[in-house]
Amino acid sequence: MEIKLNYLMIAIVSIILTSNIFCQTSEEVVTMNTTSRLTSQYADEVVAEFGNYKITLDEFEKAYAKNTGGVENAKEDSLEQYKDFLNLYVNYRMKLRDAFVRDYRNDEDLVAELEDYKLKVGAAYLIEKEIIEPGIKNFYDERSEEVRVSHIMIRIDSTKEAAREKTQKLLDRINKGEPFEKLVVEYSQDKFSNRTGGDIYWLTAGQVLPSFEVAAYNSEVGEIYPEIVETKYGFHIIKVTDRQKRRYKIKASHILLKMVNDGGEMDSNYARQKITRIYNEILKGGSFEELAKEYSDDKGSGAKGGDLGFFERRMMVKPFDETAFNLEVGEMSGIVKSRFGFHIIIVTDEMTYPSFEAEKDNLRETYKKSRYQFDYDNYITKLKKDFNYSLNEKIYNQLLAPQLAITVDENYKIGEFTEPFLKETIFSYNSKNVTVDSLFAFMLRDTKYAGKELNKETLDEAVNKYSSEILINEKSLVLDQSDKEFAQLMKDYQKGVFIFKIQEEEVWDRILVDSIALNKLYEETKENYRWTDRVEFSEIFSRKDSLIKKYYNEVIQGAGFDSLARRHTQRGGYKAKSGYHGTIDPNTNTLAKVAFSLENPGDISEPFKIENGWSIVKLVSKDNARIKTYEEAVAELSSNYQESESKRLENDYLNGLKNLYHPKYYYDELQNAYKTENN
Repeated sequence: MEIKLNYLMIAIVSIILTSNIFCQTSEEVVTMNTTSRLTSQYADEVVAEFGNYKITLDEFEKAYAKNTGGVENAKEDSLEQYKDFLNLYVNYRMKLRDAFVRDYRNDEDLVAELEDYKLKVGAAYLIEKEIIEPGIKNFYDERSEEVRVSHIMIRIDSTKEAAREKTQKLLDRINKGEPFEKLVVEYSQDKFSNRTGGDIYWLTAGQVLPSFEVAAYNSEVGEIYPEIVETKYGFHIIKVTDRQKRRYKIKASHILLKMVNDGGEMDSNYARQKITRIYNEILKGGSFEELAKEYSDDKGSGAKGGDLGFFERRMMVKPFDETAFNLEVGEMSGIVKSRFGFHIIIVTDEMTYPSFEAEKDNLRETYKKSRYQFDYDNYITKLKKDFNYSLNEKIYNQLLAPQLAITVDENYKIGEFTEPFLKETIFSYNSKNVTVDSLFAFMLRDTKYAGKELNKETLDEAVNKYSSEILINEKSLVLDQSDKEFAQLMKDYQKGVFIFKIQEEEVWDRILVDSIALNKLYEETKENYRWTDRVEFSEIFSRKDSLIKKYYNEVIQGAGFDSLARRHTQRGGYKAKSGYHGTIDPNTNTLAKVAFSLENPGDISEPFKIENGWSIVKLVSKDNARIKTYEEAVAELSSNYQESESKRLENDYLNGLKNLYHPKYYYDELQNAYKTENN
């Protein structure tokens, strides 16, 4: 019998000092900085050597910090920990030298694996480093300000081109001197803002559609954005009317009176007179909190003295919002009218805008929902320019020809297409061509397209999605040439792959576990493989003692225990199992203890109290503590044998390297680890 070695059950390597980086997301790889510190006067001291190779203190410190989560963590460790790590690190370096000698760099399988990894990790790394990380920082900076914006909006009523043309003509008229506000009244189709000069109030990045807010944040006060802006609502001409530092969050209290009289009838004059009396009482020294509790029609906040908690801009109705955000902490408003009624507002506290480090994790989700796709699309546009992307308009239009009526399914190759047409280029980049056949293969891999009739919307989306994926991959393949951190990441991964390959050749592939070896090990160590006492039993449970006595009497009179359990036991999940609990340690619970106290298989206990009810149990079998048979112990034997053999082979291999390279360790030099000229 030969047992397949389970690699997952064995440590992949005795040490892979780069392994920490494998457990991190691309985001963490981008931001990780484990080695930043003042230059050490001891950096060039040699802490170990093997053959003709030396390991400096600087190299040791960087490796150690990477494995402990940074320099600050590394500084806290002891000299003994440094020594242990140095031993492992020398072993690691000798293995890497052996990998070089074995010419792993030119191993076709390993080269292919590294290229595959570069694509997979490179895409995630690229998106994090080039889009998300700078995108969040820009997003944070924008959100430190708020802008007040007006617009003219033209909806897409007939065709997109007609709406675009109409909007462009209006922008041209404004550029020639016609008043923006006049054209708002005449042409804007935003019914909520066209009566107020197009004003859509203050906004902060993340609150409206990305293309709109990007245009707003890139305009000066009083300026018209020079281009028309497209959103899902139509086309816009945007004017920024004001800009200011954002008040992050304020805390306010209010007293609200609805526009009704005491009889519940609409009466705004009565409500205004009443709130005026309350307002005057506050001015004379009356308690805002007590008056809010007594009079406010907002019962939720009124019970708390009018407290509304902290809120951001645009979370309240506009009249309330505008008044509150113009008050300083401690200031009280006059009487404010909104669609809810009349308010008296007092600002009680304010939160300042958090630092980037404190806010960036909170911003990540907001950014991804509101701005990421916009930034991603812009990045793809840049890549298209960098890689000379070109869409074949002729083939694109042929695919949409009405007479073809193409459906995206497996039959596309035997439909209207001919073999030469499938080989036509649908788009190209970097002098590389992507064929129609390749595009359809991509669409068939995505359930979103499979089975759909090909129309302009579907084709546009598929071409954009496929070309984006290809361009990201193309950039990933050369990323190590321009990005030092990614280049280091790839070097680290390459080292890990080489170490894995060595372990495979020197250890794992050499372990053959057969029945003879396992039988021998069993005879030598069987005392280590033991069962404790075990009991197998079934149960009938009832919440009423009268019922459990009834079932017990039926069993005594010959009724089948299992059938009674299947019909009557009230323990959740056990009816379907006829009350069967399996084989467990008698000390697991009371049921098992009672079952183990029975003498013979088939014996039934008398009813006994347990938890929230009563039980009787039937002994199915019991097994006293004993040594496991070979068959029962074989899984553990195999695992222990593999572990023992892997350690032996690992030690044999390392001893061979030590005999070859004669490593030397200068432990005393480790006392200078992480010391600088200033400490």
